Amino acid sequence: MEDKKIQLDAETVARYLQQHPEFFRAYPDLTARLDIPHETGDAVSLLEYRSKVQNDKNHQLHERLQQLVDHARRNDRLFEQTRRLTLDLLDAQSAEEVEQALQACMRELYQVDYACITLFVPMSNMQSIIEVEMQHQLTQPFGRKDAFCGQLSQEHMELYFNDAPELGSMAASLLKNDLGILAIGHREADYFKSSMDTLFLSFVSEVISRRLSALL
Repeated sequence: MEDKKIQLDAETVARYLQQHPEFFRAYPDLTARLDIPHETGDAVSLLEYRSKVQNDKNHQLHERLQQLVDHARRNDRLFEQTRRLTLDLLDAQSAEEVEQALQACMRELYQVDYACITLFVPMSNMQSIIEVEMQHQLTQPFGRKDAFCGQLSQEHMELYFNDAPELGSMAASLLKNDLGILAIGHREADYFKSSMDTLFLSFVSEVISRRLSALL
């Protein structure tokens, strides 16, 4: 009887090697004789190729680990900054001190150029706007939201910051109980963008609102 010829294709060989990962231990000489195509077009041995693959994986894992460490450090720094800001705001004994604490922390901790609180109740020592028409002009950019980030016209942005010069972009949040508006501004036009998350800004606004409600 004529021997049957076994037809092997690449998928069969690959499937066999996957099912028998110890194959090359029984035939170690084959690893040096096999050529694996290299990205550059040259040929490398299976051992060299395996070593390269492992090194690439180790490099990717190292980069991923470094990203996680950097992310954790940023979170720690943000937590410490937010903790200090919150405590300074709660320690304020007047509405003026609330604004002063806000401005100091924004400059020192967040490198933000301008910070201002505009009240919708009469105050002699802070920016206070009680005219309905002006309040409408200030709240118009919010639409149906409680906070926004981005750019307005230079003239419009200056209304929030006592005519502060060189404003490039801003972020603002409505204070609770119709107390007014918290606004922070930066010289760079792309520092505050409309796509930015406003969770932190809303948190700071809520802390300020509660402190002002107790002081006014």
